[in-house]
Amino acid sequence: MPQFSDDLFLGSAQSFVGTDVNNNFQNPSPMDLGFGPMGRVYLLDEVPATVTTAAVMTAKTPTTATTYSGTDLASASTTAGTTRVTLYDGTSVVQLDYPRAVSVTTGTAAASTLTSVVIAGTGGQITFTSQAGLVSGQYLTISGTLGGTGTITGYTNPTTYILSAVTATSATLLTTAGAAVVTTAGTPTGLTYTLGVLSSVVTISGFDYYGQPMSEIIQTGFAVSTTTSGRKAFFQISSVAFSGATATAVSIDTTKVMGLPAKVTDPAYVMTAKFSAGTIDNTSGVVAGLGGGSTTYSTQAVTALTIATPGVFTVAYSPPSGTLVSFTGSVGSLTGVALNTTYWWTNASSTTGNISTTQANYLAGTKVTTGGSYVASALNLVPSSTSSPVTPDVRGTYAITGTPDGSKRLLLSMGLTAIQVGPNATRAGLLGSDQA
Repeated sequence: MPQFSDDLFLGSAQSFVGTDVNNNFQNPSPMDLGFGPMGRVYLLDEVPATVTTAAVMTAKTPTTATTYSGTDLASASTTAGTTRVTLYDGTSVVQLDYPRAVSVTTGTAAASTLTSVVIAGTGGQITFTSQAGLVSGQYLTISGTLGGTGTITGYTNPTTYILSAVTATSATLLTTAGAAVVTTAGTPTGLTYTLGVLSSVVTISGFDYYGQPMSEIIQTGFAVSTTTSGRKAFFQISSVAFSGATATAVSIDTTKVMGLPAKVTDPAYVMTAKFSAGTIDNTSGVVAGLGGGSTTYSTQAVTALTIATPGVFTVAYSPPSGTLVSFTGSVGSLTGVALNTTYWWTNASSTTGNISTTQANYLAGTKVTTGGSYVASALNLVPSSTSSPVTPDVRGTYAITGTPDGSKRLLLSMGLTAIQVGPNATRAGLLGSDQA
């Protein structure tokens, strides 16, 4: 039999195991130092606190671009597993029990509906009973069967619009793409006008478990009483910044998406997962770290490209939304795409996606329009493992299936490779790319 070395074997692997052009087993087999360096199994043992609304920041209603930090963030909570810590430089942070993702929750709007609505013009102008607290950019969902007088071109039940030129008693409807709405004046009946949220870009800043500074952008969305979860695992949070007014209160919460201590390049490296003594599917809750997966993040041929607004790119494995990508190959007569230029990818399906030219455009949903024509597989998509505020966690996460309550135990066994624990291990191999 071959000789197997310790899993932390140090030094070169001088092994005569197996048969190749240089070695064979012979009889008896020659023995040397055996395999090495090899990986090892890491046991993650946690008792996560209860998922808690407002654990990081109690509900705030910014009226302009605002950054909350220090005492503006939530107080310590035994139930939520949070504490207040002052760092060496004097920065006050909310420290979580374990690295975990956070979420953004919108409350109810200052008013739930508009009443006595009248279509007042041909360009989407409406009037209504005086309503305080409305802001331009706020969403309005119209539902029901349109009756009475007046029309809204393109209306189907339901349709969401953006309010612009807002006063206490009037506003102008725009499509969610920002285009004008054609109307005829009158008093419609049978409709309900439900107010939504003014979407804001929320930037969470803090540190991971190893003290690396990190940030994540989570958009509030446009619906009231809605929770949007992030993808990065924070250990400490120092500030929460809003890009503008929200028209409703917004809180920052904890989730049951737990961070992993080492980078997982494939869900299969999480070998077992148990929560409160119950076996859980050990792959369904695992999300590989940024750049993880030899297929999703590999260079792939763009097998098809739909010429449209926006252009739709077809590949074998679509990277996660937010991934930075570039293209090699030939654009030919294709317009809208340049070679060796960074774009932000939006995952549309497991094999398709769109691109945006800037992070701001990615967040706003503004995607590249393609023109001309495309020859199949003329371009190659090159995903990057560079971290940014809109990319997934650099090491990966695990979403607990059950309900954490501060007493149930989470046990994960993770297989680590030689690049993570052996003498040739690297920091990036163990911890993933630098946080951003």
